[in-house]
Amino acid sequence: MTKKDKKAKGPKMSTITTKSGESLKVFEDLHDFETYLKGETEDQEFDHVHCQLKYYPPFVLHDAHDDPEKIKETANSHSKKFVRHLHQHVEKHLLKDIKTAINKPELKFHDKKKQESFDRIVWNYGEETELNAKKFKVSVEVVCKHDGAMVDVDYKTEPLQPLI
Repeated sequence: MTKKDKKAKGPKMSTITTKSGESLKVFEDLHDFETYLKGETEDQEFDHVHCQLKYYPPFVLHDAHDDPEKIKETANSHSKKFVRHLHQHVEKHLLKDIKTAINKPELKFHDKKKQESFDRIVWNYGEETELNAKKFKVSVEVVCKHDGAMVDVDYKTEPLQPLI
């Protein structure tokens, strides 16, 4: 089976149900995550999506020669170099890829926040936008922790109700 054949099957994900009864899609691959978002946009289901991505950023895998076993223990939220590279990856690649996947390249994510604690760093990005006459809010939360290079991304869109 070639690489193209694998990608033709669609995004690999698992679906879990939260305590509140919400269905949540969980991805382990950045490409599958982006493919899913693009599919939801094409299916007109883009204004009420909640999914998570848990992955090693490409720059971490590159340094480890694509072997997760070789990832350095210092690749975590305590490393200034890791945090700097992760922030660049998020700003220049992840958010850009999300904008492309949901067909909104002009999206700016004006609502930006950063929270730091000893055990983790959290970046929050948010923006209200409209696509196909549907207004919705896009929220992206990126978390890196002190105990490893794995990054958690929480992507959520919520429809905005017009004021009546």
